[in-house]
Amino acid sequence: MKNNNQRPLNFDDDFNNGFDGASFDSDAEDRFEMEGDDESALNELFQADSEGYHVRSLNELMDDYLMMEVPERAPVPSWSLEKLLQQLIVAPEEVSFNEYFALSDLTRAQAETVRQLWPSIDAASRRRIVDLLTRSAEEFLDVDLSVFLLSILDDPDASIRQMALETLDANEPTPEMLGPIIYRLQHDSVDEVRAAAAAALGHYVLAGELDELDAALAMRAEDALVAVLTDPTEPLIVQCRALESIAYSGEVAVRQFIEDAYYSPFEELRVSALTAMGRSADIRWRRMVRAELRNPSPAMRAEAALACGELEAKAALSDLLELLSDSERSVRLAAIFALGRLGGKQARRALEEFAAGEGEEAQAAEMALEEMLFYAGAEAMAIPLFDEEEEEDFDEIDPWEAWEDDEDEDLGEYE
Repeated sequence: MKNNNQRPLNFDDDFNNGFDGASFDSDAEDRFEMEGDDESALNELFQADSEGYHVRSLNELMDDYLMMEVPERAPVPSWSLEKLLQQLIVAPEEVSFNEYFALSDLTRAQAETVRQLWPSIDAASRRRIVDLLTRSAEEFLDVDLSVFLLSILDDPDASIRQMALETLDANEPTPEMLGPIIYRLQHDSVDEVRAAAAAALGHYVLAGELDELDAALAMRAEDALVAVLTDPTEPLIVQCRALESIAYSGEVAVRQFIEDAYYSPFEELRVSALTAMGRSADIRWRRMVRAELRNPSPAMRAEAALACGELEAKAALSDLLELLSDSERSVRLAAIFALGRLGGKQARRALEEFAAGEGEEAQAAEMALEEMLFYAGAEAMAIPLFDEEEEEDFDEIDPWEAWEDDEDEDLGEYE
């Protein structure tokens, strides 16, 4: 089962992940290795003026480095961790780009060093460092920031704590990360930070459902999320992320959380309910998400389209094709993703037309066509994601029986 917590609109990541076995040009790799140790190559990252060299901004350094034709691996630092931290305290503007990667793949002892020295770095530099490294983690496959990010989760700057949690959200869930994430959910003073922690816990719930994590750890994550959802005083943003995360759970009680959010007077919760429906892998929600494809709200239409794709609601094909002409780009992109999941000749033709163009939608269509090949392959057909006969096996007293998928049923219209 695919980890749906990674949002499908990040097409660059999805594209790169599909080519794990790709090989790089050996000459380019050799050039990179020589340049990594060549002082003159590092000097190219600096800009000369009449008085000598002065350091450019971290964003400029990052952008320049990513323009170089190099393999997807991080540059090698020449400094020790202690030297890097001391330099960041006294003169952060004099740190070369490659030296920041001393903060990758830390040991426990090094993490303690970070905890001791990190607060001595000025707040603006701390924010730039975290931003630089989190962007680097998306580009370089060998960068591991999990220990570093855990060591700065008590940073006094809320934006840094939030960035750290959002980056941890993309990492493989580990037992060491669970406690600090739950602590931030329960005790942080800033709602956005708590919401980021709630989102990160979704990985633990999903890993538990896939038997990739100890059941006790997954249950601990679920309990923390349920505590948020059952407390009416919790901020809306935190409840939204908690609902989206708990949706991965197979517990029957989760359906009630989703239904309650779907009928909420707050659109933010209704949007999160659609997200949760898609993540639940519960085909009982198909009719609801199909109906919302015609919602006047672009946010609802977009999330409904994504959910239709994740639930493989083939009855929604014609509506999704119509959404390709929607006035909102986010809705069009969501419909493109969904059509890649549904497959079929009509969907393929529509996606091929988009792929022949340019821009983000063309790139999205190319990715959707790749997805279509995966989901339509022989192995995928042999082991379908959803068992359509499930709908015939509901218990007679199950109130959810009314939500069975019916292609011919009138879903009504929004005025």
